[in-house]
Amino acid sequence: MLSPRTRTKGAALLEALVTLAILAGALLALVYMQLRTQADTESALRRMQALHLIDDLAERVRANPQGFNQLAGYRTGWHTTPAADVDCEAQPCATEQLARWDLAQWKAEVARALPDGDATVFAPPETLPTGSPWRLLGVMVAWRARNDDDFVLAVPGASCPTGLACQFGHVHP
Repeated sequence: MLSPRTRTKGAALLEALVTLAILAGALLALVYMQLRTQADTESALRRMQALHLIDDLAERVRANPQGFNQLAGYRTGWHTTPAADVDCEAQPCATEQLARWDLAQWKAEVARALPDGDATVFAPPETLPTGSPWRLLGVMVAWRARNDDDFVLAVPGASCPTGLACQFGHVHP
């Protein structure tokens, strides 16, 4: 007959292995939560940067004395970099020149501020009665996201490029 001491031999080792497995699972969960938090924080930062860029464009349009009368000059598509005729910091510019210069400077800032940053500025579909002055721009800013932050974003007049994350906003007086 086995003594009680013989029957429990190895039980302490088994208990230690179970404890280590539980501890390893808990540590893996903590590491996952840390990585997920970091990815969510990065996503929020990129969205905030995109909102600031949209606000920057709005301020540029508002600073142009005839900006809201020259909204067509602020429109641009994805993967296009408008050329500015003159440097409006070095010399006075006409309203149209200032719009092109502002847009070129702004698109360069989007490319610098966000990874693979790009933007489109477009005219939203007509919602005003015929003959009313059009005073609204749609703006969509896109960037490459590290996590699964790329979701399908489409609004009337524009859609987010495949594989990129986007933020949408309006520019209006």
